[in-house]
Amino acid sequence: MAHIILYKGDDSALVGTLNEDITGWKVRCELWDDTHSFKLATANSGGSDDQIEITNAAIGEFTIYLTNSITSALADVSNIEVQVETVDGKVYTVSRDTITFQERKINWTTP
Repeated sequence: MAHIILYKGDDSALVGTLNEDITGWKVRCELWDDTHSFKLATANSGGSDDQIEITNAAIGEFTIYLTNSITSALADVSNIEVQVETVDGKVYTVSRDTITFQERKINWTTP
């Protein structure tokens, strides 16, 4: 992943691809700033498909789902780290970067 720009208060999905078969692998993610930390994981790693889902294991594709409560809580510039664990127990950090959360222009209200 490269530097990421998202919008505060939005539900967001981040897609990663490792270009190898990740069948049975565990994927974990942590997002943090100076005061908050959110840990997400695949179902086989203590999380659920609502947090991180392996969407195409054959090509190494997974999706990290960020709820609006996460994107609202984190500071304007926050951090993300993604780690995988292979079926034989090898652990690799595959990404570490910053996320910039911008304010939305449109905020839905009832007319």
